Amino acid sequence: MSTKSKENNFCFFILFLTIYSIFIFPLRSFALDLSVRGNSLFAGFVGRNNYFTLSLRNLELSASGSSGFFFAKAQVDIVPQNLYFFTGAVTNESPVMGSFLGEASGPEEFFRVKELFVSTRGFPFFRFTIGRFYGAIGDSNSRQFFDRFFVERPFAIRKFFGQDGFLDEGIELSLFPPLPSWTLEILAQIFDGSEISFGGKGSYEFAYLFSIKNVFGEEKVGGGFSLFWAFGKNASSDRLKGGSTIISDNFTDFFGGDAFFAFRPFFYTNIGYIIRRMQEPSLLIVEGGIFSEIQIAPSDIFYASLRPEIFGIPRLVEYEGGGSKTLPQIFELSIAGTLLPSRDIKFRLQWTGNFSEGSRPQNIFYLQAIFEIR
Repeated sequence: MSTKSKENNFCFFILFLTIYSIFIFPLRSFALDLSVRGNSLFAGFVGRNNYFTLSLRNLELSASGSSGFFFAKAQVDIVPQNLYFFTGAVTNESPVMGSFLGEASGPEEFFRVKELFVSTRGFPFFRFTIGRFYGAIGDSNSRQFFDRFFVERPFAIRKFFGQDGFLDEGIELSLFPPLPSWTLEILAQIFDGSEISFGGKGSYEFAYLFSIKNVFGEEKVGGGFSLFWAFGKNASSDRLKGGSTIISDNFTDFFGGDAFFAFRPFFYTNIGYIIRRMQEPSLLIVEGGIFSEIQIAPSDIFYASLRPEIFGIPRLVEYEGGGSKTLPQIFELSIAGTLLPSRDIKFRLQWTGNFSEGSRPQNIFYLQAIFEIR
């Protein structure tokens, strides 16, 4: 059976569980939340090569509900549809340009499943989840586009996991030890790995992830932190050499964490770090990135956001036969202003500067309109 067939069968199974959990078990009482979210985005890359696009992105249908013991969520959206034009020859010289063009090159499918899972809510101190959900590698990975402060995710997440972040089918066990004044969550996740493309280097046989999350404070003033470790075999674990298949233990590890502080609704800041250690047949690549976000909301209808990032801490390649080299270091700065004329509509203007040792600077301009219907 092909990987795609297995994925489709799993999604149909989870969809059945989702419908059953919300509507059938039990029929007596459940709370159902339906929403339609979407956004259009105008983007311009200005530098050595100029590139402009108008996109319909993330038109998303979402349903979630609880029937007491179970909580279920289903989310489908369309693959971004792009109208784009060029004012010069376009190359993949810039890392940002490359990732954006890869998404705009044309989808294989029109619709795609985002989150689709069923989770228990009736057991004390622990929760079990099965389905398709985000990996627990920090708030910036799982935060939906409507709730983000910027058009895209931080550079380190886009670099390692793609524009949609770390999202895959799997199971999760969450533990909640009883503590008096703060919340501690311990998570273990096992993912199928069939479509995880860490850094575009192929898929995993399995991906395992462990995380610890802590949240403290009150509704207006609070904070928290999380730490995670993810690992699995990468695509180079099975390779051909001399006409025979050699099975090698080539793993990729991810380490990282983030911390945040909020003084709602006026101020929010967080800092995150992700490092990847990737073992291939003849080399070892170790690279990571640090990012921070600051949001200031001087009024109820406007907030400003700043995100400085450095990717390439560390940035080392070691060869099996000896020798090493350093990879290009990248600095990215994003500045955004978001206007909220109503609770369900946002307009965002953003500038991102991408400065890499391996290519010329790139300026990216975004104009985004976001809506939600509930």
